[in-house]
Amino acid sequence: MEKIIEDEFTTNIAGRIKNLDLPKSKALWPLFEIISNAIHAIEEKGNVKKGKINIQIDREGHDEALNELKDVSQYFIKSFIVSDNGIGFNDLNYKSFLTAESDYKVEKGAKGIGRFVCLKAFKIIEYKSSYRDTDNIIRNRQFSLKGYGKAINGEQNTLSQEQITGTEVILNTYNDEYKINCPKSIHEIGEKIVEHFFIYFLEDRCPLITIIDTNGAEVSPNNIFGKELLPNVIRKDFKVKTENFNITIFKVDKKQSGHKVYYCANCRSVTPENLSKYIPDLVNNVFLTGSDDLHFQIYITSDYLDKHVGNERTKFNFPDNEEDALYDFIVTYEDIKKQVTNEIEALLKVPLEELRLQKIESIKRHVEQYAPQFKYVLKHKSSDVSKLSANLSGEKLEVELFKLQQKIELETKILGDEVMNKNDFNSVEDYQKAYHNYVEQSNELGKANLVKYVIHRRAIIDLLEKFLGGDEDGKFQSERTIHELFFPIRKESDDVKYEQQNLWLIDERLTYHYYLASDKPMVDMPILDNIDNKDRPDLFIFNSSFAFVNEAAPFNSFIIVEFKKPERKDYNDQEVKNNPVDQVIDYIDTLRSGAAKDRTNKYIQISDKEKIPFYAYVICDFNPKLNKLLGSRNFNKTPDGLGYFYFHTQFNAYIEVISYQKLLKDAKNRNKILFEKLGITG
Repeated sequence: MEKIIEDEFTTNIAGRIKNLDLPKSKALWPLFEIISNAIHAIEEKGNVKKGKINIQIDREGHDEALNELKDVSQYFIKSFIVSDNGIGFNDLNYKSFLTAESDYKVEKGAKGIGRFVCLKAFKIIEYKSSYRDTDNIIRNRQFSLKGYGKAINGEQNTLSQEQITGTEVILNTYNDEYKINCPKSIHEIGEKIVEHFFIYFLEDRCPLITIIDTNGAEVSPNNIFGKELLPNVIRKDFKVKTENFNITIFKVDKKQSGHKVYYCANCRSVTPENLSKYIPDLVNNVFLTGSDDLHFQIYITSDYLDKHVGNERTKFNFPDNEEDALYDFIVTYEDIKKQVTNEIEALLKVPLEELRLQKIESIKRHVEQYAPQFKYVLKHKSSDVSKLSANLSGEKLEVELFKLQQKIELETKILGDEVMNKNDFNSVEDYQKAYHNYVEQSNELGKANLVKYVIHRRAIIDLLEKFLGGDEDGKFQSERTIHELFFPIRKESDDVKYEQQNLWLIDERLTYHYYLASDKPMVDMPILDNIDNKDRPDLFIFNSSFAFVNEAAPFNSFIIVEFKKPERKDYNDQEVKNNPVDQVIDYIDTLRSGAAKDRTNKYIQISDKEKIPFYAYVICDFNPKLNKLLGSRNFNKTPDGLGYFYFHTQFNAYIEVISYQKLLKDAKNRNKILFEKLGITG
């Protein structure tokens, strides 16, 4: 027979392969392409019920050794040998094969690029086929295909001794980057085949497929579908705008599979997605009542999806959302996802309601026990709370509740702006209703923020108590660590958020100040003038006519706070650095020599002792040396015996030495009623 077919591609095959998009995670896509061609060949022959597809696995390693092993799934797969009893590579099929992006099987959804997908992942493809020619004579066609140089090699077309038609394709030698991403277990490969060709199996249009491992072990995807999947199938038609769709839900008895949604085109899976993207409750480790340890696999099919699948079959080419669509009637991914979510909610309504009820009860218990500041979130955002993932707990749950709290705060602010500034209310009743809603929401928001702040205070007190107790080796926290708990080191007032400072531990009034410098040289403090001194008080605080006083008033004062390391014992009156009293007096003496700017930017003479008082706090642990030193300086004991105080007449300065035990005790007592109201005493 005269050869009439030119056996070479009319495109740059190497360039075509290089530009092809095949993610490493799609290592089985070439096998799927060969299986798809085999199904089409069997359909064309007209014997689907008698059709057979065998997939032989060739693994890396010595054949003799592999044949003896009971389990070979630890070895990488090198090649696949796929054989079918379809129509074979007749002249029309071969001509189509030689035409890049052929439209020969376009009615089946073929894109004409399957062999390029194969060459992206494998070094060479070998073909051996028996077919009937136009004279009804069975002939053999054999050749190989590679992605460089002369693409077609060794083409032979001879008379055959075979009595049946069919094709054997060898996907020969995985490229490394795809090999390591290919499943090793033949059962897992069988499951992936079912996932990819699910609609073929569901509509009973799939030939018998058998996977045969190197050691002779066999798995049939048809059996996987029939035994594990078919008994649990739910199907329903639905519409998105003017397009018809179908949803199929079934349960998989495999924990590793996860809850998935598969969008399909031409009976094949294209884009798998996690079901949690649609139903946040259904993350992979959450199961519905009556479906313990069973995952849901959901398939979406439509003529619309068939028409809009991309060439590589890894994505669709319709718009993601309305902003990307040229016209309103175009169906977008967002449209489909929204309706798919509605359909899943309806089909799984009863078990989802039970799951969410259990979830809400769990969230309520957590809020009551550990996070009462979010109680009002449960009330005002119950719908949003019900949509939170069912496996959230601890900090992750509180992060999501915090996000909802922020949403409420924004809504409250907008509502407040409307109530205060809107002038177009239709009636007094409308205004009163809006005002009532705003007041109610503001009050609850305020309560929640107060609860959060009180919990913060308790946590800080507990942390301070822990720091003062020392560690297992008897070592105590450094002065710096203690300092940081009260106020960040080397910072000024404007550098630090309100929540980051805990001066209330010493005195509530210290929280409200005009300027504060933490461990900064006096010479670098912007409010001070004519002071060239690099000494660094732990905390220097300037109160300049409190914010709530509008008119000028003599409320300016200076405060110095010094922290000492817990259990420090080297106090003496020989060196200033070892004498906390002389240390703060020395600071005051230096400050009295200069000037400062008040809140109106006017200069204040700090040397004016009659008007400008100083307060100094030394916070430390007491010991005999310090007690003796304080006694020699005429300090008086506080009534509770846990501190000392002294008024320095010369500098108009009140100095108080407070033990950490007194500081802790007083802070607890001041906050006791708040803790009791929240049930967090202890």
